Amino acid sequence: MTNLLASLSAELAAATDLASASVVQVQTRRRPVAGVVFDTDLMLVPGQHLDDDTAPVRRADGQTFEGQVLGRDAATGLAVVRATGLGAPPATIAHEPRPGHLALAVGRTWSGGVFSALAPVTVVGGPLRTGRNTEVARVVRVGLAPHGALTGGALVNGTGHVLGVVTAMAIRGTTVVVPAAIAWAAAHAVVAQGGSRQGFIGVSSMTVTLPTRQRGTGGASGLLVTGVVPDGPADAAGVLVGDVIVAFGDAPVTEADDLLTRLRGHQVGQAATLTMLRGGTTVPVTVTVGTRPRG
Repeated sequence: MTNLLASLSAELAAATDLASASVVQVQTRRRPVAGVVFDTDLMLVPGQHLDDDTAPVRRADGQTFEGQVLGRDAATGLAVVRATGLGAPPATIAHEPRPGHLALAVGRTWSGGVFSALAPVTVVGGPLRTGRNTEVARVVRVGLAPHGALTGGALVNGTGHVLGVVTAMAIRGTTVVVPAAIAWAAAHAVVAQGGSRQGFIGVSSMTVTLPTRQRGTGGASGLLVTGVVPDGPADAAGVLVGDVIVAFGDAPVTEADDLLTRLRGHQVGQAATLTMLRGGTTVPVTVTVGTRPRG
């Protein structure tokens, strides 16, 4: 008589083995995260953990490669990293799961070992708003609390094929997963654009509500500059702590997401006009968008 538990365990282990070959570790300055290989030498990685334009990528066998950040997708928050010569097999996409399906979340431990956890699919739906102007059309939620070793890893079915990319986002104790079809489409769009790095002007800021007499022709809020990075693009342009940014180019800026969105794409190296309020006066400042400095 077949031992059902032993048979199921063997199948889950085989699925984990297959998927883990396509799951790498990406070593960021804050903490390592997982990444999923979707094409030759290309992987999807949680963008919020990437502070630099490069990041070491550790393959399943422990060999490390230099990874280059090509760009980020604003809606999903996923970044595309290229590691030439990586040679890890691209993952295979599976059909979207249904609530009630069992899935495996496969990631990488701190030391680079395989981390696997069984979880039920609890919700498939959307859209999920990820920013003021961005949303993911559909997401998968699994009955598993977020775990650092799984962040950026793959959610896979019983045959080891990928259902989605695991995020660090949680909704009511469940972990949010970006469906594979959406993640892959976003990744290929970034590659097709030749990379869309996040620009950097070197300010810290907070959203403030402007009194009516100070608004002029602008909106009701803006970004109060609370810090300026020494020798950064904003510092070189003459931006001061206390200035209120109300526009980037022709687009209004009312919160941090607005500025981050405007700095994406092909802005690096380009000159742009910041419209600011300095006291009660509107001041245009030309700033050359740079890249975030390492370290």
